[in-house]
Amino acid sequence: MKSTICILLALICVALCFAGCSNVPKEPATTTVVNQSFVNPYGDTVTPPANADPTSGTTAPVKYLETVNDVEFVVSDYNVYGNSVAAIKDIKLEYHAFSAFEVTGIASVEIQAIGSRKDDMKIGYIAYDKDGKMVRKSFLMADLDGVSKGDVVEDCIFDFPENTVKVEFFDYTDK
Repeated sequence: MKSTICILLALICVALCFAGCSNVPKEPATTTVVNQSFVNPYGDTVTPPANADPTSGTTAPVKYLETVNDVEFVVSDYNVYGNSVAAIKDIKLEYHAFSAFEVTGIASVEIQAIGSRKDDMKIGYIAYDKDGKMVRKSFLMADLDGVSKGDVVEDCIFDFPENTVKVEFFDYTDK
């Protein structure tokens, strides 16, 4: 009987030690809004000149005007994936006219703690258009190979359609 109680107490102590080692901050994350812009070189077409005669068989060449598109990013001071904790520190945008998702985001992610999932850190995001309709739901991933607490992982790629006006980041969970 004594040995059973000792084993049970030892298991409870081990479980409490693992529960006390959580990397997740106890205070709730706060969010901030970051605005970024990207240039679409083919954003609008120039109206043909008034003297262009469509019946003459000659056409005016199509000319484009570049447009600047603003995107609002809602980022947290930390995101959690498993027991790993990270924060998005910087976002840059690039426009690609002929890809499925025309805008590529490039994020720098600071690793604040590495938990049980030591391979990668995922941060989910949802992109919305001007009507508030969700146009993309996915995640960005930071490779944690050779990374320590406090390191910044550069070039974490994510993408979304050019009609996006808002992107919200959230704690990603595997389903």
